[in-house]
Amino acid sequence: MSEPLVIVGNGMAAARLVDELAKTALGRYAVAVIGEEPRLAYNRVLLSSVLAGETGSHEIELRPADWWRNRGVTVRYGYRVTEIDVGRRELKIAGEESMEYSKLVLATGSTPLRLNVPGADLAGVHTFRDTRDVDLLLTLAAAKKRVVVVGGGLLGLEAAYGLAKAGAPVTLLHLMDRLMERQLDGPAADLLKTLVERKGIRVMLNAATTCIHGDGHVEAVELADGSRIEADAVIFAAGIKPNVALAKEAGIAVNRGVAVNDVMQTSSSDIFALGECAEHRGICYGLVEPAYEQARVLARHLAGRPAAYQGSVVSTNLKVSGVSVFSAGDFMGGEGSESLVLSDRRRGTYKKLVIADGRLTGAVLIGDTVDALWYLELIRNRDKVAAIRTDMMFGRALAQPSKAA
Repeated sequence: MSEPLVIVGNGMAAARLVDELAKTALGRYAVAVIGEEPRLAYNRVLLSSVLAGETGSHEIELRPADWWRNRGVTVRYGYRVTEIDVGRRELKIAGEESMEYSKLVLATGSTPLRLNVPGADLAGVHTFRDTRDVDLLLTLAAAKKRVVVVGGGLLGLEAAYGLAKAGAPVTLLHLMDRLMERQLDGPAADLLKTLVERKGIRVMLNAATTCIHGDGHVEAVELADGSRIEADAVIFAAGIKPNVALAKEAGIAVNRGVAVNDVMQTSSSDIFALGECAEHRGICYGLVEPAYEQARVLARHLAGRPAAYQGSVVSTNLKVSGVSVFSAGDFMGGEGSESLVLSDRRRGTYKKLVIADGRLTGAVLIGDTVDALWYLELIRNRDKVAAIRTDMMFGRALAQPSKAA
């Protein structure tokens, strides 16, 4: 008889784990997925495309209902797990009876941060995280409401772009001196700012939000320098925090995220965690690719095969506010490293490759990201690049014509 394996969370990490389990341990487990969001797992990365009207909400679904059925997976979405009883190996579900498990996987994701400033609880203050948020923001855009987006990281830029494309006047506030400071160096971030502003988005850097004004509803945002921006709505997109409450209340070890070892196992031997809620070797990644790598390792472990997650080379490769952006590895460079840079602001392109000890260790690309995956492969494989150093800036087709063919 198949062991009952329950996955809490019906996002991208959960979907990938089911896919990997179907390849490595088909029939070994009776898999059930329980998720709070009221729909099947979807590609969260494409939410801004839905907001911008470039993609339909139905088009971002990762797998159709019959895909889950064909793999014998029970999917219960729109259900909230309220408690884990570790001793009885049982989950309590809001409004439902409890559910037993033999193995439990926490893929509970994360929650958007809301700034602790006066007025943050006013009507008209929202976040940008799931499809329900998209529906609400589309309503704002259709009414041409003036929107202030707080946060110039990936989430904030995506929200600002989607809203602007949908017709809303948008001001983007960022606390730091450059956009996407975790993924881009100064010149790349400066170019991105220029390209974002060309799309009609007002960008303000070094902008610390201190207060949201309004009489019951948002009317304006005040900054630390005393300036005031009139607004009908405010969108907080200033970061995320792992959803760890379930684990913490069950007595499972939690730091910033749910602490896991190299097979994604928590402090409770039959409970595992992966994706945005997990913390591995002190790191919470909050990105899709590490979650997929963790899913692959966990599936192999659950199938009884040797596996170990060693951490991920962090990379970003997608369109940010309609602009192609790629970043990977140690893109800032340290002592003993050298940087190759190609910049063409007129064409909206920037390339920076960082080399250390004869290997590519980091890269940043704006505009032209055709060779992004090749650069990522070189970084991950720690390949020596002396033979292609002269040509690698111009892409794989020139540097390695036989392999690119």
